[in-house]
Amino acid sequence: MIPDVMARGWGRSEEDQPGDREHARGPLPVGFSPSSEEKERLRARRAIQLSLARIEEQLGKIRSPDRRKALEEAREDLRRRLAEL
Repeated sequence: MIPDVMARGWGRSEEDQPGDREHARGPLPVGFSPSSEEKERLRARRAIQLSLARIEEQLGKIRSPDRRKALEEAREDLRRRLAEL
């Protein structure tokens, strides 16, 4: 049986986790209330940024030239999509 502490992420309290999510989003200006379209654009931007970070991490470890090329092409596509937002 897994102790309750381990099941919750090695003792991190549930109260800490929502704050982490808010911090990850970045600060919003006071009085800022994004429209649903703006929320979707912000969500898409964040998803692309996370994908780019993952690709950068993988590029630092990869040895296969074919895999490296595929990752570099994916990175360029994501950068293009990010610029379009």
